[in-house]
Amino acid sequence: MHDHTPISRATRRALAVATAVAVAAGLAVGVTVGSPGRATAAPASESEAADYASDVHGDAWDFINSSDFNTDFSGTPARVTGGALKVDLAPGNRLFMVHSISGSLATGRDGARQPVDPARYSRLTFSMDQPLTKHIGAVYWFTCREQTSACGGGFTFPIVQGPHVYSFDLTAKSNLLAKVPWRSAKKVVFRVDPVILANGSGNTGKQASIDWMRLHAAPDATHPHAGMPAGTYSGYTVTPRPQLVVDSPNPTQGQDYATATTGRPWNFTSAAATSRVRYSNTTVLARDSRGITARNNGPRQNDPQVHLPVSRLAGSTYHHLQFDLTYDGPFDLSGSAGGGKMARAIWNVSGTGTPQISNDILTYSSGNAAETTVDLTAQNPLDEDAIAPKAGWGGQTITGLRFDPNEDPGKAVWHLKSVHLRADPAATGSTNVTFHDNAWVAGSTADVAVRTGSGGWQRIASGVAVTKGSNTVPFRLGSRPAGKYAVQVTLRHPDGSSDSETASAPVVMKAGAAVDPATSHDPIGNFERGTGTTSGVTLTGWAYDPDASAVQVRVYDRTSGSRSLGTVTTSIARSDVRRARPAAPANSGWSLTVPLSAGSHKICAYGLNTGPGTTNPLLGACRQVTVGVDRSHEPVGRLDTATVGSGGVTVTGWAYDPDTRDPLSVAFYDRTSGSRNLGRVSTSVARPDVVRAHPAAPANSGYTRTIALSKGTHELCTYGINVGAGTTNPLLGCRSVTVR
Repeated sequence: MHDHTPISRATRRALAVATAVAVAAGLAVGVTVGSPGRATAAPASESEAADYASDVHGDAWDFINSSDFNTDFSGTPARVTGGALKVDLAPGNRLFMVHSISGSLATGRDGARQPVDPARYSRLTFSMDQPLTKHIGAVYWFTCREQTSACGGGFTFPIVQGPHVYSFDLTAKSNLLAKVPWRSAKKVVFRVDPVILANGSGNTGKQASIDWMRLHAAPDATHPHAGMPAGTYSGYTVTPRPQLVVDSPNPTQGQDYATATTGRPWNFTSAAATSRVRYSNTTVLARDSRGITARNNGPRQNDPQVHLPVSRLAGSTYHHLQFDLTYDGPFDLSGSAGGGKMARAIWNVSGTGTPQISNDILTYSSGNAAETTVDLTAQNPLDEDAIAPKAGWGGQTITGLRFDPNEDPGKAVWHLKSVHLRADPAATGSTNVTFHDNAWVAGSTADVAVRTGSGGWQRIASGVAVTKGSNTVPFRLGSRPAGKYAVQVTLRHPDGSSDSETASAPVVMKAGAAVDPATSHDPIGNFERGTGTTSGVTLTGWAYDPDASAVQVRVYDRTSGSRSLGTVTTSIARSDVRRARPAAPANSGWSLTVPLSAGSHKICAYGLNTGPGTTNPLLGACRQVTVGVDRSHEPVGRLDTATVGSGGVTVTGWAYDPDTRDPLSVAFYDRTSGSRNLGRVSTSVARPDVVRAHPAAPANSGYTRTIALSKGTHELCTYGINVGAGTTNPLLGCRSVTVR
């Protein structure tokens, strides 16, 4: 998100436009916009018109940040850079400002989830600089996700060389496709073709630059310039209307199923946290800060599968599926190699053996990828061709869950960082509602209301003074009944413009006494991960204190009694925490590495209060962390062969101890019945192949011995006898031999 000031957009290069005078098919294409300049007298003031992107996303199409446009939905290469959307002028240059794909679950900014209301937004205005003459552009809209001609309409318009502002009354005419009128129904797809070019037009290498675009309410006689972005122009000022974002409650604050049942989330950066996850048709290549890097593999290469360990969970409780997935290569939905860039969830429910298969969940290329959240109860999540019975998710007992990252028949490489299955956010007695305004101006106020079910909105705060950045309003249950509450914020600017938004998730309020979050001064945080090595543990999490810029976190080993392992101060950037809890400092993360003995340890972390708080709270839950045994000083080796001959069984292999260059003693045992010692031999055979693979090994690291054995089948085993700092005599291998 970003802040807006009334003057900033008006003074940008693209707003210093010449008068646009083109007229197409009776539509008023250009609006007369003079050079902004400096007004010599106090300019007339009018409020900005309601704008689709500002109202729905809290983020205008001003192309300051990359999320303003998904470049996977451009027909030719496009990029958001330098405060503009730049698109290559070639045949097929199409910009899907509102996009949707039939057969997919509507997530993120999908038009099926957030359609354009034609009764509210009836005009398109944008600023474009392009180099061509004697060409036309086009605007298209669709009322169906299939984008067939039958549900489409639109019009063409002449373009003007250079920087110009174009403005269209979308209700005036529709003469493309089936000529569906703008006001016919809500629009799930809205497309702008900057310049229509035929193949072989010779315009290769040229580019159009769109500085801003607004799909807005029609100006009226008292607000003739309301379609322009907020700013001061020559002779008039447009004041900004709110761009409201409700930050909390949100789905990421709900209880995570894996954390609730095992103490750790399915975070694929940690091998321990995902040790029970299984993979099919997948080769895991690496594990790092991106999670696992994996490649599609056979036998069904277009069906990589991640099997998540679940056991009889309530679908109506845990229903927010979230995943953080990226992949190498471009966005492509074709059925050929490199295509199939969509994920799926597949689950089993109690009462039927038929798997429940979700519809496609679109996944985008690296520049457009973001953590995806799907509410599996907000819409029918099932594929249209799924096998009956179609039980769905809501109201079911889920007994198995699988995540399929893509359907690429090629050797796709993908990176899976995390998968979460969350409940709605919950609180006892009270919680906080947080929000911010991306177009904040001084003097703004807000009202906050809640409701349960289909009941009416109950106001819990009125006329709250809004500050720049995060704002917090407490929601106390009080005498209201416990239950699931939707939260709505209405924000008003001093010019009278307003915007109302509902939180992206309800909050489940439970009755009972609780610390009031509006007055609590205790630290807040979570102990997220404990990773054991052979020498100790690395512990990570986040925390913040409302009264301090940083928090000290103290860690204890509660395995036997309570032993302090040390204190660490928050200092690591955690943008994810900041998004979920805007009051948190940017550097609210912490990490501590401490030495510990081998074995399992119960680790707990506490936030140390600063200021008027009353407790040093436990951060999240305590975690069991296992420290492995250091095997680096133990003998290394192998039993290679065990061959039956006339003189007995000849055993060969190799071994060495990292702590010595001297010959190593190798012990032989017959494990056929019990364990019978067959003697020892020292390494003395030259093994250059071993030295090539293990440069620390001595040249003569091989061993051989012939052992007389009775008739029958024997299990021969060899052991390396430790001589340094190691603690065991490791098994080098076993072979089954039969003496006849």
